Amino acid sequence: MLPLLTFASGLVAGIVGVRIAKSVKAPESLRSAASTVGDKARQGLDQAQSGLRGAAVTSLSAIEKSSASLRQKLTPAETETAPAEATVEKAAAAKPARKRPAPRKKTAAKPAAEPVADAPTGEAS
Repeated sequence: MLPLLTFASGLVAGIVGVRIAKSVKAPESLRSAASTVGDKARQGLDQAQSGLRGAAVTSLSAIEKSSASLRQKLTPAETETAPAEATVEKAAAAKPARKRPAPRKKTAAKPAAEPVADAPTGEAS
């Protein structure tokens, strides 16, 4: 029961504090100071945003340049391999390949090995 009373008293104190803060008017000097701090913060955020935007543009242009140079390097290689593949395809289409059975090797028949009579069998007599 005691924790519930502590919670309720904190809730009531918070409500009273918010109502008092809303009813009290802030002095003009405090308002102007708050507005200048807000303006400075807004200006700093704008500078950070423009700096970030500039960095993003620079990095994207660097990526674009590197991808263009890689594209130039890869494009000639693709055009050189394309005619080679075309000639292979033309040759394959002109003369169909015929499967031939592999030639069999002639091997002489080996005589079966005869067991040796004097070989020990590993058993004790």
